[in-house]
Amino acid sequence: MNILPALLPWQWVLLGMVPLGIILLYFLKLRRQPMVVPSTFLWSRTIEDLHVNSLLQKLRRSLLLLLQLLVVAMAALALLRPGWEGTDSQNERLILLLDTSASMRATDLEAGVTRFDAAKKLVRDRIDRMDDSDVAMLIAFNDRAEVLQSFTADRNRLREALQRAVQTDRPTDIREALKAAAGLANPNRTSEAGNTQDYQVADALPADLLIYSDGGFPNVTDFDLENLHAVYVPVGSEEASNVGIVAFSAQRNPESPETVEAFARIANTSNREQTFNATLSMDGEFVDAIEVSIPAGEEAGAPFQLSNSESAELKLELEVYDAKGNPIVPDALKIDNVAYAAIAPMRTVSVLLVTTGNRPLELALQTEETTKVCLLEVVPPSYLKSPKYLERANAGLDDLIIYDRTAPETMPRTNTIFIGSIPPQGWEQLDVSSPVLLIDIDRTHPLMRFLELYSLQIVEGRPLVPPAGAVDLLTADSGPMMVLAPRSGYQDLVVGFEILSTVDGGAAFNTDWPVQRSWPVFVLNLLRHLGGAVDSSSSPSYRPGETVSMRVDNRLTDVQLTGPDGKTESIAVSPGGTVSMANTEQPGLYTLESDGLSLGGFTINLFDKTESQLQRPAVRQIGPVAQFDNEYTVPALQDGNPVKDVMLAMEAGTETQILSWLQQGLVRVNDGPAATDQNVQEGDQIRIIDEARENAILRADEGTVEVSARSELWRWLLLAAIGFLTAEWVLYTRRLG
Repeated sequence: MNILPALLPWQWVLLGMVPLGIILLYFLKLRRQPMVVPSTFLWSRTIEDLHVNSLLQKLRRSLLLLLQLLVVAMAALALLRPGWEGTDSQNERLILLLDTSASMRATDLEAGVTRFDAAKKLVRDRIDRMDDSDVAMLIAFNDRAEVLQSFTADRNRLREALQRAVQTDRPTDIREALKAAAGLANPNRTSEAGNTQDYQVADALPADLLIYSDGGFPNVTDFDLENLHAVYVPVGSEEASNVGIVAFSAQRNPESPETVEAFARIANTSNREQTFNATLSMDGEFVDAIEVSIPAGEEAGAPFQLSNSESAELKLELEVYDAKGNPIVPDALKIDNVAYAAIAPMRTVSVLLVTTGNRPLELALQTEETTKVCLLEVVPPSYLKSPKYLERANAGLDDLIIYDRTAPETMPRTNTIFIGSIPPQGWEQLDVSSPVLLIDIDRTHPLMRFLELYSLQIVEGRPLVPPAGAVDLLTADSGPMMVLAPRSGYQDLVVGFEILSTVDGGAAFNTDWPVQRSWPVFVLNLLRHLGGAVDSSSSPSYRPGETVSMRVDNRLTDVQLTGPDGKTESIAVSPGGTVSMANTEQPGLYTLESDGLSLGGFTINLFDKTESQLQRPAVRQIGPVAQFDNEYTVPALQDGNPVKDVMLAMEAGTETQILSWLQQGLVRVNDGPAATDQNVQEGDQIRIIDEARENAILRADEGTVEVSARSELWRWLLLAAIGFLTAEWVLYTRRLG
């Protein structure tokens, strides 16, 4: 037995004064009243009381006082929270995963119910079936996971959390949900204020992981579920029909800039050929429409050509419904029937090149492609001492400054590139290494995109020691040779080797990079990523919910972002001129403006063939064990084939798994005996017995899990206090009567 006091010391002092106050009130009530009598002979007992007038005698027969003191005593004991540590039994620990991705908008169920609503109903039913000793948590997932409710035995909390789950237009990534479930499956405590079912877990405990989804994700075979037992609860039809746009873009014709060429790629994920219309509109006005026929399970292109010299919004729609809303083509998902693109004006950037002479770099900055987006100015190193340079560097008038074998005294307020030199603060160079052998290239970075550099020859270079937070883009055997580092909102790219070196008063090549095809591509990448140049006539497209970053004039402090719904929000511009936008859930066109001046924009589209593939798979593998439907029907195209081949064709599992199931007698045809390699006919019912799952269910029903839990008496003490208070009230009212 132990206690957990609920009051502070000074509060206990106040509580201890309550019974003293009650007794004092009784003393005030027992004051004697003087009365005149003819003789004291008949009042001898009263005279004796005057001589023995103790305090206890005044209170010796007050039942009301006793009851009132008992009420206070019971309340004080309840506030002490007496109790003891023990154990409690839990029949089940459930982790409910609810898919909220775009494909869950499909309306292939009866009465047009969406898969998301059907999944919510299944989750709600499972919550309703929970026993009082069961605990569960609820996680909503798409390409990220959100814990709506941690472990609790309170079904009302779980129902309220389920109501907070909302449908999204995001793609699916179940790995994020599995990581969240594995990380939260065995918490030390629920950490919820006021939660009376606050279970403390001493050891890792098994839990059932119920995945309510349409299976629109790849098998996950390399994830260790540990104590989690995954069960795939399928939602949706295996025969859902859908066509969807998986790509859409628009580009100006290089030979005729006033001509815009738009191209879409459309996928037919149905099991039969589909024919429909693809309609293109510009700024809300009809432009063109073509008829598209796509065989089952294949893709087709839809090309368009239009004339436009200004910026414009393009919208492509698949007409799978007529004017009255009747389906022309069976289609269960509408979000992938619409795609957006934008024709954007090119954005030129101001580039300052500080060099004693670097002809290869100057030529790369003056090609036909780079001159479309680059305004180049070449100055000697002596220019760094001039007041004009100091003014433009402090004001950030240039989008990009390149320092070739030179460096300023202080860093400018813009992005920079250092070739054969380093910034004045925070950087170091090691001893010269010759020759330089490249061993690693970060091809994932935008600066290194489309570059083939392993054959690059470098005479000599000095490995770099960058500040914290830097990214190595090019690494040699002696150390980093090209590094990108952040600087108070700006970015500095440092190259540890020279392009041209000064030898005996003349210039000599230090590398053969300028004669390779990757050189002009690299320079164009510099202008795009570090300078913020836009050399494409089509605005970039992103997926719903993706964070979008764009470069704007670094002299701006804030910009206005207008979404597809017409709502505008103000977004601060970072010191480096970068704008980060996270509110991108709704598909459509987003535009940036500043004081009425357009700064470009971007589009949000689904463009995910996995989400457009609505035919629910019969099997999903989570961890080393496949999760599958217990029963499915043999289609006509598999008529007369052996059961093993039919199961392989329907992706019921790998060949090794299917052979193992057949050998163990876990496959039934039409509820007959265990199937071997017999032929099956159209309409036959193949049933797979998931023996491991059945054993797990039996174990859960037969046994319970013991967890530490504290048993307390304060509820019973409060009930006793209420009982004494009721008795005191009844006694008092009777005396008054």
